[in-house]
Amino acid sequence: MIKNFFISPTTLNLFVECPRCFWFHMVKGEGFRRPEQPASTLPRGMDILIKRYFDKYRKINSLPPEVKNFIEGSLIGEDIINKWRSWQKGLRFIDKDGNQLFGALDECIINKDTYIPVDYKTRGFALKDDSSSYYILQMSCYNFLLKKNNYNVSNFAYLIYYVLSSLDDNGEAKFSVEVYKVDTLKPERVYEIFRQAIDTLLLDEPPQQNKECQFCNWAKAVINIDKSQLRLF
Repeated sequence: MIKNFFISPTTLNLFVECPRCFWFHMVKGEGFRRPEQPASTLPRGMDILIKRYFDKYRKINSLPPEVKNFIEGSLIGEDIINKWRSWQKGLRFIDKDGNQLFGALDECIINKDTYIPVDYKTRGFALKDDSSSYYILQMSCYNFLLKKNNYNVSNFAYLIYYVLSSLDDNGEAKFSVEVYKVDTLKPERVYEIFRQAIDTLLLDEPPQQNKECQFCNWAKAVINIDKSQLRLF
């Protein structure tokens, strides 16, 4: 019996980074996934505040003033974006075998009849030149999902960065805003990556170690360690 898999843009990005880690993450699950450190709640809190901020301008059919000069179009309607922001109700594509690619959008712009995905990012420091490249597959997945749900899409998306710039004497933080227009992969390429990921999950054993993966290298070093090297404290 073939199992149906549910893949998000984040896990698909893990596949591209390291198919072996991806296989353990999806097939073996808890206990075999990459170790995670405690995460700050600040980005999540900022994400909620930014969504509320954009919703305020949505009600008056306007874009926030700091992005008006960088983005053409208008914010999508409230009913639709509330649905697309939900992991349970968001956009999804189901292949003929029942495998799913699903995603939740932060925001979406409509320019004429074209739908353009938008994602908010928060940072504590200024961006490096290649910072946006990490998110290309994520944004490409959103364009793919929109297209598969019969929406007209273009070959780009927007990343809006809120970068901490100062903290005044009253403890109020100020953020600068940087808007990046990123070129996305063709939908056919996203589907190809998705199918490769599914084929990997159907393997009886994990694929070969990725020599560039630090997690795989760490795991291999732990497995091969000589017991005589261990110290008891």
